[in-house]
Amino acid sequence: MDLGYLAAACLLASLSPGPASLSTLGTALRSGSARAQWHTLGLAVAEIPVSLLALAVASGLSQWPWMLTALAWAGVAWFGHLGVTLLLYPRDSLREEDAGIDGRLALFLRGLIVNLTNPKTIPWMLLVIQTARVPVDNLTPGAIALFLLCTVGAEALVMSGYAGLAGKLRPRLADPAFARGIDRVTGILWLVLAGLALRAALG
Repeated sequence: MDLGYLAAACLLASLSPGPASLSTLGTALRSGSARAQWHTLGLAVAEIPVSLLALAVASGLSQWPWMLTALAWAGVAWFGHLGVTLLLYPRDSLREEDAGIDGRLALFLRGLIVNLTNPKTIPWMLLVIQTARVPVDNLTPGAIALFLLCTVGAEALVMSGYAGLAGKLRPRLADPAFARGIDRVTGILWLVLAGLALRAALG
């Protein structure tokens, strides 16, 4: 297992602007960084069943090696697409507001639902499992624990950081120059991951 790649890919996915990060920023801006931690907890908890499902699917696919190679090439295409898109078409704003201030349970459930209903999560995890060489054909409790540590830990760490910084970032989230800069840096990182996926695809 390429633990370094796995950890880096999980951190980058959490850092990249998407449903989870935008929802966390919006929650923190409306409800405060402390209350937004309940939203972050929901996001992290949702990573557990999603991660286990991805491992189960990848384990089934390991019976057909050509499928795993195809997944690696899909990773090259997908990560490359994300990188090029963010570099060529960066957004002018990263701000997304919440509808209102909610209680702790509502914030937790919102985070849970955001990650459970994200259609890109499972396909993305399958690509990472392949390119990080997770031993899905011989999964051990230790390997599963490491995978969960990376997926759940990255989500909790990054989203807690987003919530804490939301107050300071608020004036700049709608600044076109700042938003474009974030997207371009993220685009470069996605292209790096595309290169690593290419390495896995070529064997």
